[in-house]
Amino acid sequence: MKTVFVFLCVLVAVLARGLPNLPENERIKLAEVHRSCQSNPKTFCDENKLKNLFNNINDPQVGTHMLCMAVKAGLMRPNGDFDIPYLKQKVGLVVRDHSKVDGLIQKCTHKAENSGKTANLMWKCLVENDVQYYHQL
Repeated sequence: MKTVFVFLCVLVAVLARGLPNLPENERIKLAEVHRSCQSNPKTFCDENKLKNLFNNINDPQVGTHMLCMAVKAGLMRPNGDFDIPYLKQKVGLVVRDHSKVDGLIQKCTHKAENSGKTANLMWKCLVENDVQYYHQL
């Protein structure tokens, strides 16, 4: 019985390591931000496009929604500028090795030809680098 208990504890720890480590209050906040952006006809986006962000990087509808998400989450300003200190704080919540935060911020904060695409590329970069600052669609 003791062996089974130890095995289950190890299994839970291994499985939990692969789960997003975003605190629940942050996940709820991002879900609320998403609902808010979806409730506005100007920032609404088809959920299937959002689930396939990598295939829709150049889609203006996706960009408008992702900019809305970034602005309401506090990561970007409406003009497309990044709020670097706030972005560092949020990335620091989910990156285990805090020495990597500055590098990730530098890597994921490049301006594109418009604010929507800039937001798309930031979110894409965060996902590609396993920065789990997102809610589940």
